[in-house]
Amino acid sequence: MKHKIFIAGVWGAGNISIMEQVGKDADVEFLKDDFRYAARIRKVWRVVNQKLGGRGKGIIRWFLRTRLLDGKYALSHCDFNSSEENDIVIFNSALLHYYSAAYFRRLRKKYPNIKYILYIIDPMPDGLWQEVQDVMPVFDMVCTMHPYNCRKYGFRYFPYAYAKPAETGKVSDLVGTELFYCGVLDDHRVALINEIVKQCEEHRVDFEFWLKPYENNPIHNSHVHYALIPYEENVQRLQKAKCILEVMHKGYVGITQRYLEAVIYNKRLISNNREIMELPYYDPRYMQYFENAGDIDWEWLHSEEEVNYHYQGDFNVQAWKKKLLTMLEEGER
Repeated sequence: MKHKIFIAGVWGAGNISIMEQVGKDADVEFLKDDFRYAARIRKVWRVVNQKLGGRGKGIIRWFLRTRLLDGKYALSHCDFNSSEENDIVIFNSALLHYYSAAYFRRLRKKYPNIKYILYIIDPMPDGLWQEVQDVMPVFDMVCTMHPYNCRKYGFRYFPYAYAKPAETGKVSDLVGTELFYCGVLDDHRVALINEIVKQCEEHRVDFEFWLKPYENNPIHNSHVHYALIPYEENVQRLQKAKCILEVMHKGYVGITQRYLEAVIYNKRLISNNREIMELPYYDPRYMQYFENAGDIDWEWLHSEEEVNYHYQGDFNVQAWKKKLLTMLEEGER
């Protein structure tokens, strides 16, 4: 049977950029704006939770489970061909806000040739989110890009895809640097990144960190910039760097976008991902694991050895699509 793949629920500039490239495949449709009021819902979600001390999600979830907003979902307007299987891949991000099990059931009742695949791209080290648990019974397959989730929950392992972003105008003022970081701050990361900044200064490491504005922007250094940059610019900057820094969310493990970027662009990687040594393409000559800033071997960073992971295209769009269809066919046997 012919398959048409629909991808929805994707958040984050890097993920969106990657899925835009995946969506260029003739058999894939990427729904970038999968809910008309997504931005407003996220804003309302935050405000209500603040006002009600975190108890507001039940009110919003109840409202979203009604039929009133069905017509605002992009999935409600897709062309589901009755002569082929329509595979809908839902990234777990959007489940936290507006998708509901009831909506998925109503859509499949209307279009029986639908299969739902829940794609968990977050490790969820402290257990499944309630929102994910609520919808799991609806899905024909639950898969994850993190080995941690497979071991703990028995999900299917499904490596992430990586596609280089579309070429855009080059940033004119780019200069080479030794260590590059682009990401968000949170309470867990602030102290660690601040200590890494101090270590870079002490060891005379040339670095450029681009951080999403956070509270009062607590880390002050001329090499630390608070700004949201497009993913295309992020890639341009990391390509000019010798090494990528990765600082994980607390407890997170597994294959990450930073890891994929290091492998595909042949960059060194310094990471506090404790599973890094279990991942394909791990090479201690090019990848370094740390728990505390004091663990980092800065002399290793100064090595002039050329980096080459001999990447075989395992994470490209076609490999991702082929793996998904193989998993679905195996599930039908």
